[in-house]
Amino acid sequence: MGLSGTIDSAVYEGLRDVLQRYPVVATVAYQPDSIVKKSLRARIDPARVVPPTGPEQPRVDVEWRFGRNEQFYRIHYADPNTGFNCGWHRDEDHPELGPVHFQYEIPGTDQSQHEPASFEKDAPTEILWSALDRLFETQIIELMSER
Repeated sequence: MGLSGTIDSAVYEGLRDVLQRYPVVATVAYQPDSIVKKSLRARIDPARVVPPTGPEQPRVDVEWRFGRNEQFYRIHYADPNTGFNCGWHRDEDHPELGPVHFQYEIPGTDQSQHEPASFEKDAPTEILWSALDRLFETQIIELMSER
């Protein structure tokens, strides 16, 4: 899924810095490359995820766009080892849930959930750090224990 709107290179540099400083992240790269920065992909150290996963590296994909005095983003985690994926999306896909929603899919169940979400901060770097904290400190642990 691609977001509409414009890209701000300075924002992507800040988001890349957040990802590089986050403890579970092994590598960060622009997608498709450092010239055409459409998104960021962070590869996660599987040994640092709770519960541990592996051997393949999970990833966090981050897209950020600006348009009509609004920001749109997608912060999405995917684990190729378990098939579990989840993320926060600020887009126009689920207007009934408000501007931001959290969605997840647990493999082996019929659960594909969408629920309203929000962040206290407005700065992209602060939103990303908060999302990573929620993801690695609570969401993966809670949602994977439901399996």
